[in-house]
Amino acid sequence: MILRRSAHSSLGRIARRAMASKEMAYSEKRLIGFSREEMFEVVSNVERYHEFIPWCRSSTVERPTGNSQIATLEIGFPPFSEKYKSKVLYIKPSVVHGKEGFERSCQLHYDLTFEFQSEFHSRIAHLFFDKVVKTMVSAFLNRAAHEFGPPTFPHLPPNVLKYKS
Repeated sequence: MILRRSAHSSLGRIARRAMASKEMAYSEKRLIGFSREEMFEVVSNVERYHEFIPWCRSSTVERPTGNSQIATLEIGFPPFSEKYKSKVLYIKPSVVHGKEGFERSCQLHYDLTFEFQSEFHSRIAHLFFDKVVKTMVSAFLNRAAHEFGPPTFPHLPPNVLKYKS
């Protein structure tokens, strides 16, 4: 799953180059005790993100396509609130593999990238990036447990593939 926040600047090339350093990224893989179909349902149901992702006040899908959705998400970190476009990509369950002997298992690949136009928002986000990443991953796993019951085995620790704060 990929969530991406992109911001565009009209301040010229120098400002755009400076913005590149405002990008934060995290990527992990982990084996979890939910089926690929269950996790696909949770991840692809973007219009319900506001029900279970902390700080998400609203989530509306604007342009669903084959394997992605463009959504408008309103995120609120009191006292701040901001709307942004998010592109959520997902791969249908046929290519996701699980743990041998555990039908209700799959390999979760979680990828989160933020890029801020505002220097102020970028600095604030850097302070809380670790907490945001852990909270977001937990939110999806907790939602799966809420919808489908407890996992078949304890989730394995993540294999962190990328971390840029």
